[in-house]
Amino acid sequence: MSNLKSDLDEYLLLQSDQKKPSFNVKLPQLKVPFFSSSDPEANSFLKDTDSCFPKLSRLQRIVGFVACLGMGALCMTLSTFYIPFLILKARKFALLYTLGSLFFILSFCFLSGFGSFLKQMFSKPRLLTSLSYSSCLILTLYCALVAKSTAFTVLFAVAQIIALLFMVLGTVPGGASGLKFFGKLFKNTVSASTSVLPV
Repeated sequence: MSNLKSDLDEYLLLQSDQKKPSFNVKLPQLKVPFFSSSDPEANSFLKDTDSCFPKLSRLQRIVGFVACLGMGALCMTLSTFYIPFLILKARKFALLYTLGSLFFILSFCFLSGFGSFLKQMFSKPRLLTSLSYSSCLILTLYCALVAKSTAFTVLFAVAQIIALLFMVLGTVPGGASGLKFFGKLFKNTVSASTSVLPV
């Protein structure tokens, strides 16, 4: 048995002295175009140059976008719980809804850059809807927090919802005619699928 151990030790010593073959395996580097900056035209909405926060990286902008979008969705969802009690808790509904809207706007500011988003939002074709929406946001917050007037809070919250609808209509490609087209397309799809189903 001792002879076997000495033979094994001698074999292992010889093996360690001999030059072992080296295996060099080069794995291809995966380049994700969403995060790489090699193509300047790709994802131009995530430019690194922003006049407000030039130090934010693309990943930080995406994380800020997702976080603010989540907070906006949370506030909007919580505000819907107050709809049945709108007469009693109108200020809480308006406050949560307005905060949700602010978080949504802030999320898109993170995505495209604060300066460029505000320039786009207050450009000449969108100036009227943006001013009306912004003033409704501010007046809703003022009436809910400072004046504590339920009637004016509800009034400006409804105006805010209407201004938001007009703002969305302005950002959809084709505007109102684009929405009519997509509405007709949806209606035709639904009517075609209901005619196939046996009743």
